[in-house]
Amino acid sequence: MPRRNLVPFALLGVLGVLTLLLALLGASSAPSGATLSVQNASTRTFGSPTGSNSFAMDIVSTLSGGSATGTLTQVRQVGYVPPDRMAVYQVVGTRTKLLAVLNQSAITCAFSAYTAIVGGSVPWTGSGATTYTRTESLADYTGRIPRTSSASCTPQATSVQGQVHEKAVIRSGYLVGVRVTVDVPAQRLGNGQQEAHEAEGQALVLLQINGVAVRNLGS
Repeated sequence: MPRRNLVPFALLGVLGVLTLLLALLGASSAPSGATLSVQNASTRTFGSPTGSNSFAMDIVSTLSGGSATGTLTQVRQVGYVPPDRMAVYQVVGTRTKLLAVLNQSAITCAFSAYTAIVGGSVPWTGSGATTYTRTESLADYTGRIPRTSSASCTPQATSVQGQVHEKAVIRSGYLVGVRVTVDVPAQRLGNGQQEAHEAEGQALVLLQINGVAVRNLGS
């Protein structure tokens, strides 16, 4: 075969290899099935567009500095009715006390924080039929979650070393619970200050979605 006829076949071979590499790269960068399940469930819970579903949920915050200091627990309840009514209550036992009714900018910031929890580059892994887990660095987590206490509602990544363990629960395609546990080991900070071991947790527990009690949802 004349040498000039080999060139088109060589080009086709190179193009075939490039196509295969691009396909493999696309497959490796695509979200996993478990990650899509968690993110789609979050969208179904908070609505599309975000904020189009009503809901009620408890936000349970815990803080522990070690066995000697015990664990502090705070429970707040959030009730949302679209398009612009979000109220926050303090929960003590079976009683609730109204703390605030949020304005539109605060509502937008709160939704940004709720939906950002399941985001990020670390994939979720299925752990049972309805449970998903993952672990990421504290820097990655804080660099993604907007600070609702900040007027700018922007993430502020921390330089403190630590890990964030996350657990999501899905029921009937809805995200009905997310638990975040932050584990900060004892360490010396950049300013020379000694940081003691600390464990902080936060759980979002959905009670009602679009008027339907979560306990009545199927598996």
